[in-house]
Amino acid sequence: MAERLLEGVRVIDFTDFLAGPYVGMYMADMGADVIKMENLTSGGNFVRNARPKEKNTGRSMYFQNLNRNKRGVALNLKSDEGKELFRELVKSADVLIENNRPGVMKRLGFSYEECKEINPRLIYASISGFGQYGPNSHRPGYDLIAQAMGGSMSITGWPGQEPTRAGMAIGDMFAGLNVGFAVCASLYKRQFTGKGQMIDVALVDSIVSGMEAKMMQYIYEGVAPKMSGNKYISSAPYDSFKAGNGHFVIASGTDVHFKKLSAAMGMPELAENPLYIDTESRKANADSLKEIIEKWASDKTVKECVAAIDAVGVPAGPIYDCADVCADKNIVEVREMLVKVPHKEAGDLTVLGNPIKMSEYPCQYTKAAPDLGEDNFAIFEELGFSEEKLNEYKEKGALN
Repeated sequence: MAERLLEGVRVIDFTDFLAGPYVGMYMADMGADVIKMENLTSGGNFVRNARPKEKNTGRSMYFQNLNRNKRGVALNLKSDEGKELFRELVKSADVLIENNRPGVMKRLGFSYEECKEINPRLIYASISGFGQYGPNSHRPGYDLIAQAMGGSMSITGWPGQEPTRAGMAIGDMFAGLNVGFAVCASLYKRQFTGKGQMIDVALVDSIVSGMEAKMMQYIYEGVAPKMSGNKYISSAPYDSFKAGNGHFVIASGTDVHFKKLSAAMGMPELAENPLYIDTESRKANADSLKEIIEKWASDKTVKECVAAIDAVGVPAGPIYDCADVCADKNIVEVREMLVKVPHKEAGDLTVLGNPIKMSEYPCQYTKAAPDLGEDNFAIFEELGFSEEKLNEYKEKGALN
């Protein structure tokens, strides 16, 4: 087995739903010892029961995908024994990631300040809807709230229709990636200072950050961007188009691109037409240009349109659904975006591959997601607890 990039780093993943498990998954794929910490009294993560489910075992593939490569601990943190066990975990960890509502960790006795006393080297990352401070910090916040209040729904959808959320949970994933970046930067800095720190990432903040040029347009031009469908406001033709059997996209961002596109369509004169001669002209006349392109594409398949445009070096592609993605060998096999993890009951489970490809320290997929508390005894025996002592704690309901 190849050496792994984060080998030797221990992460406590005390999170549920998507943002926290997502960053924990990334770190586990890169070799970190990620310990999935769950609340025993609630039956573990809520998403253990989420669809879709593996047909033979009934296990949630939502949970399996996000928690592969992790070990599992389940504790009753309302008990003194459960708190003692968790305190030992904190003492042994490099990173703790939590996404409880602000205030919950303090009530449990494991706020950042309290964990810092236990382990000054600990990097403690909190993910929440609105952050750990401010007038909204107490409010629950999920991805939909983040997309709404971060501004992205106001620019997503078609003119004249209601605001639309992105089809993916972009608030959760942006927040998770932001935490991952901050954690790795903190691990690097800790090599020199010996100290950990507190990381506070909000879903709403993560969406606002992702608004980039759209927010700049409002701040510097006083114009709040509106919904424009699939059309980009900065260039044309940069949009989706209808062919005879489906839809495809063209991303023609320059005058050179447009000359090549016009030639590929057999209409080189379009590039000299005053309506389309430069970027500003094409933006102003994007609707009529779209009609011309769709008329050209109407008797062709998506594959034929994309091939003709791609052949001249203009970015274009088909609009895939999930079935199309899974049938694309370049995505699935060459880029390894569908991979297998071994499961003791279900055999090999198919999960999504890690998009980060590295030459010296490739991501690996060695273990299915843990059952609730699956590694309790193994992990705490590593920390010095005897099997006899752990059985006592088990009898008291501190762990399973």
